[in-house]
Amino acid sequence: MALWVEEATENIIAAAKEEFLKYGFINASLRRIADKANTSPRSIYTRFSDKEELFTHFVKEHADYFLAGMEKYLKNFSASPKEEQMEGRKENSSNFAFTLLDYIYDNFDAFYMIVCCSKGTVYENFIEQIAALETEHTQKYLIAIDSEIRDLPKVTAEFIHMMSRSFFDGFFETVRHGFDREKAREHIEKLILFHNGGWEKFLI
Repeated sequence: MALWVEEATENIIAAAKEEFLKYGFINASLRRIADKANTSPRSIYTRFSDKEELFTHFVKEHADYFLAGMEKYLKNFSASPKEEQMEGRKENSSNFAFTLLDYIYDNFDAFYMIVCCSKGTVYENFIEQIAALETEHTQKYLIAIDSEIRDLPKVTAEFIHMMSRSFFDGFFETVRHGFDREKAREHIEKLILFHNGGWEKFLI
């Protein structure tokens, strides 16, 4: 009996993953999932309270890990001495970006769901959350180096957010377009080069 229950759960999960990847959360059908899993919607509800909990099963661990990793990196950066921040900003942020990219590509389907299939769930604002974190710590960096950049143009929080959002929208285009890992790395290298060139007008 236990093995049958386990197999039924595995069938539901496999069918749900296929459904969400194909139709997205909003258009996904529990009836279609149940049919593909050779079970009933009622059987799904004995395991997951609703469609969003079923979707969450695939993405929560990876979304949480990504956000927690970013927050830890940015907090450590903000807590380091000003001279270390200025000296290592470009190299450290580039290296961390590729660390995140590798994690995405190790868990590609989950991030495709987050980026392309999550409208209607709490995860549809995932990129906005990342941009907000980046904005917060960029502002802290600007405060830390204020005495060093008196002759450079000043930027507002709104501008910082605009640029942060632009960067991460571009970052996740690799997922939206289904680039392989190598092509994604090439894309991100150019994206970093482009954004660093722009930020050099405002930062050091």
